[in-house]
Amino acid sequence: MERIGKGTSAREVVCTGISAFLALVCAVRIFLLLYAQGSVYTMGILPLALLFGLYSLWKRALFLKEVFFSVTVRAVLAVGFAALQVLGLIFSHPGICSAPEAVLWIVCFVPITFAGQNMLFFLAGKAVGDDVERKGSFLGAFAVIFGGFCIPFATYYPAIMAYDVIPQLDQIRVSGLTTHHPLIHTLMLKGCLAVGELLSFLPNPDRAGLATYSLLQMAVMAACFAYIYCFLCRHGVSRWLCYAFVLCAAFFPTHGMLAVSITKDTIYAALTMVFAAFAYELAAGEKDPGNGWFVRYAVLTVLLLLFRNNSVYAWILYVLVVSVSSLRKKTFFRRAVIAHGAAFLLYLALNTLMVQAVSATSSTYAREMLSVPAQQIARAVQYHEDELTKEDREAIAAVWGENLPEYVPAIADRSKRDIAGDGETLRIFVKEWVSLGLRYPGEYVQAFLLKNKGMWDMTDVSYLNDVYSYAKGYLQITYPSDQQEYMEALVPGYVRHQKLQPLQSLYRYFAAGDELWRYCPPVALVMQPAFYCYLLLFYCLCCIGLKRMRLLLPAVYLLALAGTVLLGPCVLTRYLYPLMLSVTVLALLLFGRRRGE
Repeated sequence: MERIGKGTSAREVVCTGISAFLALVCAVRIFLLLYAQGSVYTMGILPLALLFGLYSLWKRALFLKEVFFSVTVRAVLAVGFAALQVLGLIFSHPGICSAPEAVLWIVCFVPITFAGQNMLFFLAGKAVGDDVERKGSFLGAFAVIFGGFCIPFATYYPAIMAYDVIPQLDQIRVSGLTTHHPLIHTLMLKGCLAVGELLSFLPNPDRAGLATYSLLQMAVMAACFAYIYCFLCRHGVSRWLCYAFVLCAAFFPTHGMLAVSITKDTIYAALTMVFAAFAYELAAGEKDPGNGWFVRYAVLTVLLLLFRNNSVYAWILYVLVVSVSSLRKKTFFRRAVIAHGAAFLLYLALNTLMVQAVSATSSTYAREMLSVPAQQIARAVQYHEDELTKEDREAIAAVWGENLPEYVPAIADRSKRDIAGDGETLRIFVKEWVSLGLRYPGEYVQAFLLKNKGMWDMTDVSYLNDVYSYAKGYLQITYPSDQQEYMEALVPGYVRHQKLQPLQSLYRYFAAGDELWRYCPPVALVMQPAFYCYLLLFYCLCCIGLKRMRLLLPAVYLLALAGTVLLGPCVLTRYLYPLMLSVTVLALLLFGRRRGE
């Protein structure tokens, strides 16, 4: 058959046209169905993806043959992604279509997904460059970022009191310290409140203490972002991307609001971002980084482990991978082993010392690890209550008491809250979990997917609305109204000033109010947790395709961290904030460099 146009055959033109037509028809159909349900705002990301797919088809990306992986592997990836997005749409809007139509949507979206995926792999291969070392100003970046944080600080002075701060304040002022939240963070908050009490010349010690905490956290965050700016410059990332990184850190509302929010996740996220940069340097470097570098690496590791209780599991996996990786061939491998061992021992020593020094009690219950199985049992019970046997009901009563487990798809806290942690209860729990799982495997799979929907569905909104009824929005920065009186009793002097109402309205609208911003595809994309999960997967695939296997090392910790969220109670932005920051840095390091700049 004659070729049409430059390097394009008639067959390719026909296939491209059919692929574009089918995708457009399905997209219009979905839009009309969502519009009928009043949910058109969830369409913000779909048009963006559709436009990129059409552009990829126009550039003949459907027929790219050698793009990292074989056609079979790329086809499997495209089918998997398309199927997950259609499945997410059906989960979000039950009854929106029949099963055959859903399958038809998947089939129609696979070609355009395949073309877009090929284009991304192609662009990734072109974007990878070499290290062109350039210096960046740490103090300049720190000043810009800290100055940007001052805007939300002035808006929400003295601090944003997120819901997690209530039990921590209760520990400090009433019930005594526990290890349920990272003890180092609770002590940090306690120390700042004590500093406020020492500032006798100020009229309100509570507000002064909370403001001290905000300023300290802002400084830590700004220092971490400034360090990463210098790191990106040193590793040859485009100067314009480096400048954009600083401006985004300073003025994108998410970063500023979390910088002044009293939550344990903020500092941990910044430390994770810096740790990813250190791990990248450890994996990519050929020269011995020196003793000073390993000391800083060990200190950073200790802080990382102290600021999140379950981070030690992800870190242990990371260390195991380091131990069996090609890093063994490098001259500094022995010092890396010593640094890891010293960091772990120091973490254990400091954690034990803090616990004993303040007589903190353990508040880590066995049920905290039962999020997924509790959710699976709760779903099976809710949808098959009439089919439960006498033995099932006796087992459920032994674990949950008189009431059946409460099932809310997006969060496991309610399904596991009444579970006792003693050995006999756990034994009955496990036995019933296995029994119901053998009978209702489909319900178990759906329970797992729905709890973690925010990590795989690009248009998910469960993390916005369905997790905590009192803390709606992107950052869940509020607390229950019925606890306002208790909050005032814990910190009598805390009264958020209301002098900057326009700015408060802007931040509230952005972070915890309406979702109109989801109409704006670029903003909707960067605020979607699932986007960063797919970006991490894309980074790993590109490292494999480019045969830069050593660069997978910093991704190991992030993958393990994502695994802890998959097994945790729910998907929240602040839980994935460490991943969002770190994978952005890794993507800039891999794709943001230019040759000879």
